[in-house]
Amino acid sequence: MQSPPQLAVDLYGHLGSSFGLGYGARSTKRLLEAVGVEVRPRHLALASHPADKDIDQSDTLSPPLLDLVHTNPNILQQTHGLLDSRTLQAPLRVGYWAWELEAFPDGWEPAFGDYDEIWSPSSFCATALSQRSPIPVIAVPHLLDWVRLDRLTQSRANSRIKDAEAEPFRFLTLFDYWSTTERKNPAGVIRAFQRAFPTKARGPRVELIIKASGAEQFPQERAALHQLAGDDPRIHWVERLLSEAELDALWLRCDALVSLHRAEGFGLTIAEAMAIGLPVVCTAYSGNLDFCPANSTLAVGWRPTPIGSTTGDYPEGAEWAEPDGDDAVEALRTLVADPARGQGLGARGQAAVRQRLSVEALAPILRQRLGTLLLQPSRRQLLALSPESAPPG
Repeated sequence: MQSPPQLAVDLYGHLGSSFGLGYGARSTKRLLEAVGVEVRPRHLALASHPADKDIDQSDTLSPPLLDLVHTNPNILQQTHGLLDSRTLQAPLRVGYWAWELEAFPDGWEPAFGDYDEIWSPSSFCATALSQRSPIPVIAVPHLLDWVRLDRLTQSRANSRIKDAEAEPFRFLTLFDYWSTTERKNPAGVIRAFQRAFPTKARGPRVELIIKASGAEQFPQERAALHQLAGDDPRIHWVERLLSEAELDALWLRCDALVSLHRAEGFGLTIAEAMAIGLPVVCTAYSGNLDFCPANSTLAVGWRPTPIGSTTGDYPEGAEWAEPDGDDAVEALRTLVADPARGQGLGARGQAAVRQRLSVEALAPILRQRLGTLLLQPSRRQLLALSPESAPPG
């Protein structure tokens, strides 16, 4: 008996680039392949984030039934020639959008007409996008690179327990300047670190490593952050694109992750830190709450705060979170003073992420969405039936 044809998908996204949307597209590719879908990757090149990963863009054996466009409408609008809609030939079309505010993004409404359905990385995103959507908006979270993360977890387990007298306790924070320093809030991390461990006070040996991408493209923002850090010798900057091996080595050097974000669509660095058992200090707000249940992180309280002036895609007057500085200071001190609590926190965080972001958890979501799409009339079929599309009589 001949087996049924394999479902094929053309996946358009920033698949070859090392930044959040690129990682998200590769995560979706992993999840599609995990449920048996044949994926044809189509890299969308951005000048701001040059490709640094090899992507096999060979054709699939089956004609695609679904075009999956894994980038935001504003990027397609702002980048001339990034994607010619005439190249999208599959009968079904899904957009994968990421958004970080509770308010619906200005100017995205017309893009709904191009798709049968929208996917997004968290329930937070899906709720925001559903406010004005005439089509289904479904949370399809990112499937982490568990092969790599399992390898990192094993490397951490095999490493010798560090001597607290010989090595400092290292905090890590990571961000991309293109995601805006206002949203990612590295300034809040610097302030919390220096308040928790004043330079002139006698106290534990600590360091803060700040990994930042795109610094050369944002000289004013970079200068402001360096000025805030001052000449503190405990703060170390990594401001270049790292290879995967270099980034993994950085993860292994550090003892905790700090994310005092004002808003996250998903929270990739938080998820990866939890996946390898690192304790995490993070704002208890937005997309990361999907995989950060109680007692899995040191959750930092926050208050809703209007955005003072438009920054990037985030308009003046919209609200996001302002993390509580006192909470953050207390959390950093707790991890340094109580290693056993940090170890327990790391273990609970790892268990939470492995339960919520595993292929076993996410594959049923994707199978259900694909099954639903294949059973309903496609956007093209509905357009063909509309009076406006009928030939004149």
